[in-house]
Amino acid sequence: MQVTIIGSGNVATVLGRVLVNKGNKVDKVYSRDLHHAEILANELGAEAINDLQEADGSADLYLVAVTDDALAEIAARLSLKNKLVVHTAGSVSKEILKNASNNYGVLWPMKMIRKQMTTLEPVSIVVDGSSAETIIQIENLARLFSPNISRADDAQRAKMHMLAALTSNFANHLYQLASDYCAAEGIDFSVFYPIIEETALGLHQAAPSNLQAGPAFRGDRQTIQKHLALLQAYPQISRVYEMMSKSIAESFPEKKHASTPEKPR
Repeated sequence: MQVTIIGSGNVATVLGRVLVNKGNKVDKVYSRDLHHAEILANELGAEAINDLQEADGSADLYLVAVTDDALAEIAARLSLKNKLVVHTAGSVSKEILKNASNNYGVLWPMKMIRKQMTTLEPVSIVVDGSSAETIIQIENLARLFSPNISRADDAQRAKMHMLAALTSNFANHLYQLASDYCAAEGIDFSVFYPIIEETALGLHQAAPSNLQAGPAFRGDRQTIQKHLALLQAYPQISRVYEMMSKSIAESFPEKKHASTPEKPR
């Protein structure tokens, strides 16, 4: 398969790398900044371009891996008839590509992608397309990256994108807060790796509600107050602790929780 990649950032780099490693040919890499296009093109054995008119319809696949804000502008400048054109954004409608080709869709890797990666796995790939035939084409393409493939229309994918932030970005922010607290208090954050990993792995065996534990789950107000006392010098973490404790309490009302933990005096 011959591929033109539109974009030169993290997603374009890693997807292009995997495509080439799987025996496909990347013929051109586009970026508004020619130097950026050249860096990726040199790695992939492709031609660097900074004029979209040079994306002339000779490739089998046009992979649009640019920022969400740039998608509309890029799509408006493409005219590729029946060539397969896909974008990689989770929160943008496939219909943004409807004037670029009759054969268009979405291939969204649900993952935080960094340029140094040589593979996407483990990853879920979410796909959609302008027709049943196109969806099958995109699913076949997705199998080059992962065996874990799901179909989702624009509405479902928007919800999945929100949930990806909730389950990954928000969880990582909690780790950041904990890591910052450890650094300030002289605690080795790596001590917590096993419990973090155990909780994540437990999701393969049980529903999250069956894995919940801790003082907020038990309705243990005394321990909650002790924890809040330890956070008096860390107002940001304290606010998050209170909010999360309240949410856990509301999720398990049978535990007779206090509606909101009182702040220590």
